[in-house]
Amino acid sequence: MISCGNKECKEDSDCSAQKCFDVSCVKGMCEKEIQFDCCGNLQCEDGENTCSCNLDCKKPKCEGPVAVGEVRGKTISGQYLEYMCVEDKCMMSFDETNVKKIPLVSEKTISGVDLDLGITFNKPFGLIDDKIMVSISLKDYDDSKVKLPFVIKSIKILDNKLLYGELNVNKQLTQLGSGVKELVPLTFIPEEKEKEIALTLKIDYELGKINTKGEEEILRESFTEKFSQKMFLVVTGESDLK
Repeated sequence: MISCGNKECKEDSDCSAQKCFDVSCVKGMCEKEIQFDCCGNLQCEDGENTCSCNLDCKKPKCEGPVAVGEVRGKTISGQYLEYMCVEDKCMMSFDETNVKKIPLVSEKTISGVDLDLGITFNKPFGLIDDKIMVSISLKDYDDSKVKLPFVIKSIKILDNKLLYGELNVNKQLTQLGSGVKELVPLTFIPEEKEKEIALTLKIDYELGKINTKGEEEILRESFTEKFSQKMFLVVTGESDLK
């Protein structure tokens, strides 16, 4: 308490500096004036949130599970999705330490050609950033029926007839043991924030086929291989918290 006749300050330098405030000596008293667009001015301004400036913005908190649905009036929380601060933004994301690599392997015989197939994906699978690794290698072939190269034209990922992802490849398998590895993004975003789904791999290919006259014809076909395990898809992105 400053008594009558006692001054708090004589000049600006007598007043203690304070972040986000301009402090000056006015008539012997230290007065402060707010600095706008400054984290620490005790006002949650446009462009600030709990992640970029939790000194000023206390709510809504960017933490806890994301609601992914409702059953009989009860909110269903996500199995993986949660709110978290990422680079000053509140994001719907998941703990990367919980991610597991799921490798699937199989063999496929089509048109006189034996192939080794590999599919690897993350669980959970972030639809925005993750990709599926697809490997295809030539294990064996019947040279009385077909003629190399085996040309992989494209790789598709399907849910029945719904296209989830596609990659144009146009690469050749020219000898036993040759193969390709490709990263395929999923570009279809479902309405659900989390979704467990069984997907199917579809390969479009070209191959020289020897007909009954011993002549070579170009065979343009495709084959499918259903994933032996379901994928757990999550839609990450900026938070919808208000």
